[in-house]
Amino acid sequence: MNVFRALFLLLLLLGTQAFAATLTERTYKRLTAIHELMGENKYGEALKRLDELLPRVRKNDYEYATIMQTYGFAYAAQDKYKDAIKAFKEALKTEALPDHVQLNMRYNLAQLYAAVPDWESAAKAYEQWLTAAEKPSADSYAFGATIYAQLKRYDKAIPKIRKAISLVDKPRENWYQLLLSMLYQKKEYTQAAQVLETMVAFWPEKKQYWKQLSGVYFTLKKNRKSLAVLELSRKQGFLESERDLMNLVNMYLLQGIPYKAAKLMEKEMNAGRIERSGKNLQKLGEAWMRAKETDEALRDLQAAAQAQKKGVLYLRLAQLYTDRENWGKVIELSDQALAVGGLKNPGDAYLLKGMAQYETGKKQSALASFSKALKYTKSKRQASQWIRHIRTEGA
Repeated sequence: MNVFRALFLLLLLLGTQAFAATLTERTYKRLTAIHELMGENKYGEALKRLDELLPRVRKNDYEYATIMQTYGFAYAAQDKYKDAIKAFKEALKTEALPDHVQLNMRYNLAQLYAAVPDWESAAKAYEQWLTAAEKPSADSYAFGATIYAQLKRYDKAIPKIRKAISLVDKPRENWYQLLLSMLYQKKEYTQAAQVLETMVAFWPEKKQYWKQLSGVYFTLKKNRKSLAVLELSRKQGFLESERDLMNLVNMYLLQGIPYKAAKLMEKEMNAGRIERSGKNLQKLGEAWMRAKETDEALRDLQAAAQAQKKGVLYLRLAQLYTDRENWGKVIELSDQALAVGGLKNPGDAYLLKGMAQYETGKKQSALASFSKALKYTKSKRQASQWIRHIRTEGA
């Protein structure tokens, strides 16, 4: 509220000069001296002189209202908002001041209530002012929007901030931020996307707006647009944290573009922006798998398995080596998967091992592996088929 101090004093001085003819000469001279004290920030002395002057003007409504208005400005300049509110209300109650002076005072009253803060009273004073105001400024509409935003009355706040935005040539970033926050609160994501599109055009250097726009597109299920905005953010150097980069990786995977996801992860791991952890290596290996880049998948899944000691990763490696018909590695990795444990269905490992043993001519060992797979519901049927096949072949 300190920002209003100069404005209060300016209005006070201009108002008194304009209506000097309505004051008695004695009151005018004393009031001018008080103004000079206030101009020098001597508010204590100014208030003392106002106290001395007040009894002399009580019978003259105009002079009394002018003195109470002066009290209001003096208190407001000292951040004594509640005292300023009382003084302004007392001045307004007389209805003795000119209409435009009273109108300005109502706006000041709304500002004071906002500073307390008492948002309900601020809204009431603001509406009284707005009803009579001939040509409200953009700033006044923004002020009204702030009041109603605090009261969570977004249906009243949003039109006011939009009006404020429409009245200025140069965009005000904090106004757009206010509008955006209210649209988020109302879950009006389509409108939020439109506002963010404007914001990234006005302030392209603000990385948070690019991220927010991508997020809103994702919420709206416009995944391609979300991905495009994220990628553009990366190219501008806005995606610096591992979390942001992994969001982009996941978007590529979600859109069925695993090769780009894997290439991005590999590049950022080499740059040190994505940690070469077991978890990340697993995701990288799986991305290579989906991209059908088997050599890279084997390399990174092997590193992930060694880092995490997870049976499922050894099993996944065994499956990849099955595609390559490297039966020795299939047997080795199936055994590692079983040894490490944690498999949802160990029968899968026994099936892979049995198949590899069969392919290398170790039919008795294969029967033993398939027999173990029989113990698990999900692999029972396939194990039975293999056992029948081997026995029939032997017969």
